[in-house]
Amino acid sequence: MALHRQIPVPVRLEQAVAGVRKIFGGSADLNVVRTEVSGIKCALLTLEGMVSSADLSKMLFQPLMDFKKICAQPEDVFKFLAEKSLISTESAVINLLDEAVERLCSGFAVIFIHGYPRGMAFSAQGYKSRSVEEPNTEPNIKGTREALNDNIRTSMSIIRRRIRNPRLRFELIRAGKLSNIELCLVYIDGKTPKKLITRTKEGLERIKEELILTSGSIIPYVSGGKRSFFSRASTTERPDVLCAKVNEGRIAVLIDGVPFAVIAPALFIENFQAVDDYAEVSYFATYQRFIRFSAFFISSLLPGLYVAAAVFHPEVLSRSLLLNLIASEERTPYPLVAEMLIVTVMFEILREAGIRLPRAIGGAVSIVGGLVIGDAAVTSGLISAPLLIIIGITATSAFVIPGLNPQLTILRLLSIVMGGYFGFFGIALTSAVTLVSACATDSCAVPYTAPLTPFTLRAMRDAVFKARESAEDVGTVEELNGAD
Repeated sequence: MALHRQIPVPVRLEQAVAGVRKIFGGSADLNVVRTEVSGIKCALLTLEGMVSSADLSKMLFQPLMDFKKICAQPEDVFKFLAEKSLISTESAVINLLDEAVERLCSGFAVIFIHGYPRGMAFSAQGYKSRSVEEPNTEPNIKGTREALNDNIRTSMSIIRRRIRNPRLRFELIRAGKLSNIELCLVYIDGKTPKKLITRTKEGLERIKEELILTSGSIIPYVSGGKRSFFSRASTTERPDVLCAKVNEGRIAVLIDGVPFAVIAPALFIENFQAVDDYAEVSYFATYQRFIRFSAFFISSLLPGLYVAAAVFHPEVLSRSLLLNLIASEERTPYPLVAEMLIVTVMFEILREAGIRLPRAIGGAVSIVGGLVIGDAAVTSGLISAPLLIIIGITATSAFVIPGLNPQLTILRLLSIVMGGYFGFFGIALTSAVTLVSACATDSCAVPYTAPLTPFTLRAMRDAVFKARESAEDVGTVEELNGAD
């Protein structure tokens, strides 16, 4: 993407340097080093902190100083750089000043030669980045300890080490009108449908944002379609998860500067699968998945069911439980629906405080705040003890499925309101609308609820049950889409 009008590299060295300075607006991080190679004036341009000084010294300065030729011409120096030297593993000829600026912003070193209307760019990236760390948002017991990195090149190498096959493809494109950041499409040739690749490329080319700072900026363009209650694309920071999804025929997008990859299409059932499932025997992994399904229904519907049963359907409660409930609610000043909403919102406030505060005190504040506020509220009679127990079970269940936390939070509030005003009919109506919304959602022409609806028997081996023992048993994108 051109930053300014197309300006060829001037023949005069000073004009070339001045042209680049003008494009950068005299920015202080543009470094210009002038030197002579066999009597020919040259200028080396870099951006502060974007290149490695040690690499430049070994790969560029030393070969240039060793180049000696009597009555050398500018063409001789350029030919040496372009054809007869192995200065860098990646180099490019610069014909326009815009190309030079783009390469500089990507961590390249650019050389202009006085008297020659071209330049050379050499890869010498050396900007600081985090080392490869352990996944923070997707912990595991028996899986890999490596996470994707902020540096897109590092993430590509991590993936390549796990899929050592020439069919693995990396395609770099640029997006963001202002940031002009690199995006990398990751897929396996022959497994990922060509329609999916083409559709993803076209979506990324339509990105209108000036800055791409998070994975959420590109999800609408990757997944396609209208807005939906459920996310049409998933994110992961685990390279093993990315490789597994790519092996199933999905496509992943890496973002330079973001340690999370976007994967499309996304499926609802994937939120109940974990990396450790494939390190356990089938029957135990299946049991764990049923625990996650139970946690989903508890987190989304339990508060609403409790309110609906206490207000409209007390006959479903046992006599002793009903008497305890009546005795507890008689001491509280608020209606049960308002009481449940207040406690739910207070829990969300404590959870948000624990996330936004520094790690050293975030966990302590949320735990201590929950204990102190909860105990004081029950003791003072503001809320009932059974209600606090319900909220505690609900909150714990929500932590089991972090990928659906936004949806679970909204469903929880809806179920409380609908259950408090319409009873079990309101809960049934909320569940039906949610189910219809999920079934109507598709990601990259793949149904979000696959392989449950439409039902695919082969893919069910790794859906609700964990019965597969090898990667060949996984349903591909074409199978999930109903293709033969």
